[in-house]
This record gives sequence, structure tokens and C-alpha cells, in this order.
Amino acid sequence: MKVDNGSILFLEGMALPLDLSRLSGGLPKANLEIGFGNGEFTVRQALAHPDTLSMGMEVSPACITRCARRASSSGNPPNLKILCADARFMMKECFADASLDRVVMNFPCPWPKTRHARRRVTTKEFADALAAVLKIGGVFELVTDEEWYALDAQEKLTRHQALDLLACETNPSRPVATKYERKWLEMGKNIIRLTVAKTESFTVSRQTWGFWEEKEKRGERTMHAKTRKPLPEDGLAFLFGASGAGPEDARWVFKKHYAAVNSPNSPNSPETPETHKNFLVETVSADGDFEQRYYLKVSARGGDTLVKLDEMSRVFLTPAVRFSVEDLARRLGDRD
Repeated sequence: MKVDNGSILFLEGMALPLDLSRLSGGLPKANLEIGFGNGEFTVRQALAHPDTLSMGMEVSPACITRCARRASSSGNPPNLKILCADARFMMKECFADASLDRVVMNFPCPWPKTRHARRRVTTKEFADALAAVLKIGGVFELVTDEEWYALDAQEKLTRHQALDLLACETNPSRPVATKYERKWLEMGKNIIRLTVAKTESFTVSRQTWGFWEEKEKRGERTMHAKTRKPLPEDGLAFLFGASGAGPEDARWVFKKHYAAVNSPNSPNSPETPETHKNFLVETVSADGDFEQRYYLKVSARGGDTLVKLDEMSRVFLTPAVRFSVEDLARRLGDRD
């Protein structure tokens, strides 16, 4: 089946927060499903509510493909958007304060082990993000087959100053059920639905917004730094394993590098004094628990060296990414 990718949004490189009015064509409501699995619930919700922008956020490429295929077979509802991102970090980055009417999680992994507790929806960071992006009166709906998980989420989320419990129901009637929901009910397991509402204004800081605002004012759409020096004569091997840390829990490390020599006129011509020397430096960065892997491009010509994100790298411009570009340029500039 041919998949129409018009509904899929690759958010890396897009200006954030998303302009939901423009994205939806002016629809008055916006809902988000986090971790949509095979996309059945997401697509059926979009079809059932054409007056609402229905978005699904998922990090798994396989799940994104299945959802896109399901949307294709259902006529590609125009109010459906599939967002490729990790909601733990990107929900608050993608959406402005008070922009969502409803956020849903259907049968998320409960992460029962203590060492995985930071991945649950019971963390303060997730509660803060929910309280920021929901409209006043907007709701968060958690559906699970694990009672302890629902009760833990109820206790933790309702501690938040801007969130309040609406209901905690067992085996509620839902117009749209998921594959797992049908499976668990057939097995005789109970389904618990926790509904929490936002009751007052709340905001959180964002890590990606300010950079884009500054770049757009200057008419720029990339991130770069110059060393004003030629490349080190001994090459880039010294970078392997070099790491750094910055504010806002940002960390990065440089891995392997790859070299290519290209003439300005022909990629196959012999090297000349005017030849550009290009290198790709594999880089891994993390902002808290949000990890990204990408390449930084090092381009040298004459007495100057430019460091920038490789055009093929899909990456969110977080503080750690920005710091890694600056740090790589600094290390190259300091090398004799």
C-alpha cells in the first residue's frame, strides 16, 4: 500500500512551537495522543471528530508507518497529523501554553521497575508539561490495565497545583477501543481510565524556542560557528572521545570522524590549493534524558574553518546541540 506522507511531520528543523491554527486550517480544537502504537485509535478519532485537529506523537518508525498506512486506507483524514518525536521531551517544546484540549495515553508501558520510574507519567516533569500545554478545562486521559499504575498516576498528578482529578473509572464505555483494550477485556482484565483536568494557568521553560526566534530574525535556518583558523595539521583524530557539559543538564561527546575531499568545480577532480576539505564528526548529545545522535560538518578552505550541523541530520536544536557546535569550533580553533 502506498503511504501518503502528507500527514507525517518530521519536527526537526521546524519552528517551534507549532502553529496549530495554521496546521489545522483553523480548526477550533486540538487533541494529542502520546504513543499511539498501531494508530487505530488515532485514525478513528480523527474520522469521528472532523472539527478537531487530531495528532499522534510517536518515536517508533514502525508505529509511524503503521499509522500512516491506516490513515491512507481510511482516506487520509485532513485533520490528522502524525508527529515523529519523543513526547517525554518534545510535548512541551512542540506546543505553546494552553494550546491543547485533550491529551490521551492508551496503555503505556507502566515501567514497573524502580530504576525505570523516571519514564512514567507520574514524574514532575511530565505533570508540569501537561499543566502547561493543556487549556484551562482541558483534560489528560490515561487508560491502563494496571490498577497500581492508575492509582500512582492519580496520586502524583493531582498533587500538581494546576491539575485536579475528574474521574477514575473501571471498565468505562469508550466509543473507540484499542487492540490491547479489546484483548484485555476478552481475558477478563479490568481497564482503568484516569481523567485529570487543568484548573489554572501554568507554564514551563522551553529549551528550543529562543534559538529559532533569534535565527529567524536574522533570516538564518541553520546553526554554525567559525574558527577563523585553518584545520589542525594533525587532523581530527584528537577529537575522538572528547566530551563536554554545559548548563541546563546538557552533555555531548564526539565519536568517529569521516573525511571527504571535494573540489569546488568537480567532486572527481584532483585536490588543489582551492579544494574544500569536508569532515563529518559523529556526535552524541543529551539534554537530561533526551539523547540525540547526529553529524557535525567541518568544512575548511584556506585559512578558515566552518562547523555546522550536517544537512542530513535530523535533530532538535536543544542547548546540548548548540553547545556541541560551539565546543567543536573552539577545540579546532585552539589546536595548533
